[in-house]
Amino acid sequence: MTQTEREIPAEEARRHLIEAEAEYQHARAGDYVALRIRDAAMVEAHRAGLSSREIGELVGDMGQPNVVRARRRALTRSEVIPDGLLSPVDALRDSGMTARDFIAAVRNGEIQTIDLPGGVRAFKVEDIKRKLQSS
Repeated sequence: MTQTEREIPAEEARRHLIEAEAEYQHARAGDYVALRIRDAAMVEAHRAGLSSREIGELVGDMGQPNVVRARRRALTRSEVIPDGLLSPVDALRDSGMTARDFIAAVRNGEIQTIDLPGGVRAFKVEDIKRKLQSS
């Protein structure tokens, strides 16, 4: 064991692991939510008349073929969101927030996600209404 390493009690190690896992899950949820919102924004931009090339230039890290794939993914995605829950895009729309503020609220834990099978994330309608009222 080096000088910078130290043995810690099992309870402290357990607490560190729980905290690290919670942060990891928050990051995963935020990334999932951000991806779904970005895909929907690409669809909206395309419907508004922006070309795939222009969208690719605005996104910056994505070339035209990837923009087309992202739009296709957004249009054909068949997530099953149970009644009483909202998809990330629907939750964003209902919240009245900007995409940046909404995603930040998810990442900060101000808006909680519900984990569904297959890595899908959803939101409770009541949580979105509560956040809207508190803003």
